[in-house]
Amino acid sequence: MTAIYFVETTAGEQNDCICRWTERFYLERKHVRVVVDSLADAQLIDQLLWTFSQQSFIPHKIFNSGTNQPGEPVLITPGQFPASCCEVLVCGCETELEFMNSFETAVHFILGDDPRRKQKSRLLWQGAKERGLNPIHVPYERRH
Repeated sequence: MTAIYFVETTAGEQNDCICRWTERFYLERKHVRVVVDSLADAQLIDQLLWTFSQQSFIPHKIFNSGTNQPGEPVLITPGQFPASCCEVLVCGCETELEFMNSFETAVHFILGDDPRRKQKSRLLWQGAKERGLNPIHVPYERRH
């Protein structure tokens, strides 16, 4: 059964959250896939993963559909396409429940300052409950 963390945050803090959740699962020795909307978004996350933490280095690579799957433990992909090498999905964009269900664990961000995305998150939560998945709510935590 897929566990889906529904993490409350803001649009301005989402990229930082992507990096922190990616680091968390990397440190647990999980293979992580970060899915984003575009190559530009993938390049931004790539840059942030190099600089967000002074304590750790997270080996990662941008990975496109149709190329050989690299051996890095963290892959950043522009778009949702099949790739069987990762246990954890970190969603940097709107992601379909069916796609999320193909991972052991997924992280979805509830953007509290975006009413449209917040409503989509509610519907995603309901869909996860209806399918017998394991949605886990993570309340907003103010960052310093």
